[in-house]
Amino acid sequence: MTRYELFLFLHIACVIVWLGAGTTLALAALYAERTSDIVVLGRLGALATWLGPRVFAPATLGVLGFGIALVLDGSWTFRPLWVELGLGAFALSFVLNAAVRFPILRRLESDPEGAGRALARLARVELAVLYLTVADMVAKPTGGDWPLLAGAGVVLALAALTARPRSGTAPAGTTEV
Repeated sequence: MTRYELFLFLHIACVIVWLGAGTTLALAALYAERTSDIVVLGRLGALATWLGPRVFAPATLGVLGFGIALVLDGSWTFRPLWVELGLGAFALSFVLNAAVRFPILRRLESDPEGAGRALARLARVELAVLYLTVADMVAKPTGGDWPLLAGAGVVLALAALTARPRSGTAPAGTTEV
């Protein structure tokens, strides 16, 4: 196994952990919402809080670090659109976590159900970004692939729209993100 192949394996393994854990949490949240199981919904926030520094952060940093190592060790540069989109997806995920997820997690103890619902909505958007990033890494689009890029934009917009809170879903005295 070459060093490049090792970096590629580790990059993909980190993506699998990040995306797999996120998908599992999102599906559990969807189950809790569909069945109105507020106990599960409230506990998902605590689980996500526990998993964050133990699973999500290392996997996320591994994706970035091994992705950069692939560019530096391989025949790539940071200029192709698909590499720039991958880095942009990482940056968006970082901003979503720092600016949105962390404030929601702070209100978890005072409002586990509301925070759990907000975390579930945020997970749907972030998962759309992550799955689109996997598609980006496979397709390696260029600027001329506008139908693919436009389709990805539509998917992301739909994820953002469906993640918006429905009116009347927030418990009294709370605000939802």
